[in-house]
Amino acid sequence: MPTQGTTAVIILAAGSSSRMSGGHHKLLLPLGGRPVLIHVLETALASQARPIILVLGHRADEIRSQVAAHIKQHDISIIENPDYQQGMSTSLHMGLQALTNIRDNNHQNADLPISTVILLGDQPLMTASIIDRLIATREASGKSIIVPLYHGKRGNPVLFAADLFPELMEVTGDEGAEALLCDTRRILPRLS
Repeated sequence: MPTQGTTAVIILAAGSSSRMSGGHHKLLLPLGGRPVLIHVLETALASQARPIILVLGHRADEIRSQVAAHIKQHDISIIENPDYQQGMSTSLHMGLQALTNIRDNNHQNADLPISTVILLGDQPLMTASIIDRLIATREASGKSIIVPLYHGKRGNPVLFAADLFPELMEVTGDEGAEALLCDTRRILPRLS
C-alpha cells in the first residue's frame, strides 16, 4: 500500500504521443540510456510527495513492461485509463479517484492528502526540488493553486489543494484545469 503524505503526485502518462513521428512513444524514448518516463518517476520518488500515482493509457502494456522493474522497487500505484482518447482530463479524474481509493483502503491514515501535484509524464528535466518548492509554497501561503513560472509564463507541474478536487473532477477534454488556473483569487503564480 502506498505511503501517505500531505501532498500526493499524479503523473499523467496516458497520452497517445500523436505528434511523434515513426510510431515512437515519447515516454519510452531513451534519455541518458533510460526511458523518459523513468526520469519522471525518479523525480517524483526523490520529492516529498506521497503517494505517487502513475496514470497510463495509450500503449499501457508496453510502457508498464518498460518501467515494471523500476516500479516494483518503489511505492508507485499504476492506474490504467481506458478513456485516455477523450482527453487529459480523464487521466486526471482517474488519478484523483485513485487517491480516494488509497484513502479508503488505508486503515492507518484515512485522510486524503491536502494537495496533489499534477506532473506530466513527458517532462524528464523536472526536478524534485521544484515539486518540493510547490509543496512548501502551498504550506506557507495557504493558496489552493501553486503554479511555477518560467520567463513570466505559467508552467508545470501545478499543485492543487484538496478543496479543488471536486472541481477538478468536473473538467473535460484536454484543456484540463485551465478555468481554475485563471482564478486569481486561489492561485499563487510566483514560484520561479
